[in-house]
Amino acid sequence: MVEDSALDAELITAQLRRAGVPFTFERTWSHDGLVQALADGGFDVILADHVLPGFDGDAALALASELAPDTPFIFVSGTLSEELAVKALKRGARDYVVKSRLQRLPDAVVRAIQESEERRRLLQVEAELHDSHQRLKLITDALPALIAYFGHDHRFRFANNAYVEWHGQTPDSLIGRHTREIIGEAGFEAIQHHLDRVLQGEKVSFEMLSLRSIGEPRQAQIDCVPELAPDGSVVGYYAMARDISELKAAQSQLKANNASLERQVDERTAELHRSESRLQALFESSFQHQNLLSLDGRIIDTNSASLAAILADKDDVRDALYCESAWFADTPGVPEVVCAAVVEAAAGMPSRHELELRLPTGKRAFDFSFRPLFDHQGAITAVVSEAVETTARRQAEEALRQSQKIEAVGQLTGGIAHDFNNILTVIAGNVEYAKMLTDRLGDGAGNSSRALDNAMKGVMRAANVTQRLLAFSRRQPLKNMPVDLNEQLRGMQDMLQRSLGELVQIDMLHGPDLWCVEIDPSQLEASVLNLAVNARDAMPEGGRLTLEVDNIHLDDDYTAQHPDVPAGQYVMVRVRDTGQGMSADVMARVFEPFFTTKEVGRGTGLGLSMVYGFAKQSGGHVLLDSTAGVGTTFTLLFPRSAAALPTARLGDEQALNGYEAQAETTVLVAEDNDDVRAYTVETLRQLGYRVLEAHDGPSALRLLERNEAHVDLLFSDIVMPGMSGWALAKQALGQKPDLRVLFTSGYPRDIEASGGGRNITILPKPFTRTDLARSILGALREDSPAAGGGSALPS
Repeated sequence: MVEDSALDAELITAQLRRAGVPFTFERTWSHDGLVQALADGGFDVILADHVLPGFDGDAALALASELAPDTPFIFVSGTLSEELAVKALKRGARDYVVKSRLQRLPDAVVRAIQESEERRRLLQVEAELHDSHQRLKLITDALPALIAYFGHDHRFRFANNAYVEWHGQTPDSLIGRHTREIIGEAGFEAIQHHLDRVLQGEKVSFEMLSLRSIGEPRQAQIDCVPELAPDGSVVGYYAMARDISELKAAQSQLKANNASLERQVDERTAELHRSESRLQALFESSFQHQNLLSLDGRIIDTNSASLAAILADKDDVRDALYCESAWFADTPGVPEVVCAAVVEAAAGMPSRHELELRLPTGKRAFDFSFRPLFDHQGAITAVVSEAVETTARRQAEEALRQSQKIEAVGQLTGGIAHDFNNILTVIAGNVEYAKMLTDRLGDGAGNSSRALDNAMKGVMRAANVTQRLLAFSRRQPLKNMPVDLNEQLRGMQDMLQRSLGELVQIDMLHGPDLWCVEIDPSQLEASVLNLAVNARDAMPEGGRLTLEVDNIHLDDDYTAQHPDVPAGQYVMVRVRDTGQGMSADVMARVFEPFFTTKEVGRGTGLGLSMVYGFAKQSGGHVLLDSTAGVGTTFTLLFPRSAAALPTARLGDEQALNGYEAQAETTVLVAEDNDDVRAYTVETLRQLGYRVLEAHDGPSALRLLERNEAHVDLLFSDIVMPGMSGWALAKQALGQKPDLRVLFTSGYPRDIEASGGGRNITILPKPFTRTDLARSILGALREDSPAAGGGSALPS
């Protein structure tokens, strides 16, 4: 209280107490005292008289405004006019009370204090609001996004510092400006419908192209949130704009990448499908038998070659146990081997097995392999079973072994037959000559003639044995000619019936339009008779023998099962009996020479080997099928000939009738065996021929070169040391083109090598005097210089 009058001070305090205003006060009336009091502080209101000694109220107001501006100042004066009071209020006083009306003072004090409190609170709120505004500005200025507040009229009320970078405008310069001034008329019209929705109270998000003050336009994401008044009306809205150009670019790149990835996935998927298709095609087209198995041995997939072996479809075997499937079920002992192999492969241990299986398609051999299938991480995921069929290879190997064995035996037997035939030739010739001499004696010969007949029969039987040996070794001289097998077998029917007896019923089946073959008919008859006699011996209680002749075509599938038989057209002679049949062991050896199942003394073991050799030498083959207790079937196959079927031929004797040996006819004999050469020369001289002899080829050529020697016929052995009969004939015909040639041999190993094929005329050893005479006459009577055709010799 600034009051120099103690009475007035008392009146003022009394009035406040009467009004019930709680207070404490301090009174001063000087300048210094007021300064000190204001410095001490703690006052809610200042009451001051206007007139003071040495100090007035205006000075006190100025001092209070300076030192305690927030403390309300009230003048309490008895002399303050209304004009002075107005001036005081203008200078900062809150109120004035005339001392004559102190009853107003309590209300004025209370009101001044309340207003002061309100002002303090308002200042505090304003300060807090200012602080909040500053913090908000700091936050928004730190963000790269545009942040602004707009009134209902779309004018800026607030903007952050990002507008400087985006639009080159400071926040302060934007306040009060319309949005279209910043983004342009076209930009505002483009987004106005979005802003209208905001003013209707909606939250709105949209994208727009933001035109920057510097640089290229950028894509912006705009989010607007309306500010609502308590009554729900929209007073303005907040807007935030974010640069999403990089996001859009990333999205575009991502979209492009996704499209590229999808395209790559589609391409890789298509390539994978193509690869799978190629693998499946390889899998299905493979000749190998391939199976994919699960680790527990069940079938996942199998290829066509494997299914064809068991005549099944994939659905028939899928998910079945492999070792119990139709591939192995009918072969004893094999399922256990396969199960063990699958288990080992599933454990990572591959294995190989040679298995012979009984399949629905027949008995077949395979080379099986079982191996694990690994994934890219090295884990075993499946088991692969692969099988290569070895049936044809095994048959070929077996045929090769049999062929080599027969060839080796054939070489041995052929050599023996060659030497034996030379001996038999000498014996036969001398026995026949002795018989001719004894016949001239008439009854005086006694038993000598009969003894010589028996000796000749023995020679012929021995010759027959050697002939069979040569047939087996395929070295016998064949007299091939076009043959009609229908007519050939019809001509044998009576002979077969007589040979086989009444217990055997013979059926002959003749094929229509039969093709021609070129074979030796006499050897065919011998082969068929041999097979028929063997069939009779296999049917001791009687039975049925069927001989069938027909055309047949062997395709590649058939010859694949019989590698030594080439594909092509054949004529077959099938001999089938209902006898005892053969075991597998007997069938494996049946064509070996000297092998027989008959008791000692009833067979030489050369019959079937002779049949086999004859068929092979004729360019054909022999097939054998036999089942023990059911019967046996032999099938002779002869290749079709382009020649016409033969007509009736004149007999050899009729063809040679009327031809007599000329006394001046000269025969050159070339033979390395001294005994055979001596016998041949002596016989020819007895027959009236002039004879020259040579022990080898070069000697024969020297005789031909002599001017005084006129040779009409060359009679040459084929197998001679140094120069063969083929080479001798070739050089002799070169010197004397009109020379006739007749060959002889007990072992003509080089018939095919000569180039003459099977058409060369050969007098086989052993030969008798009669055989020699007939062959010499036939050779001299032939139109061709070389017997059997000069062109048949190599040129």
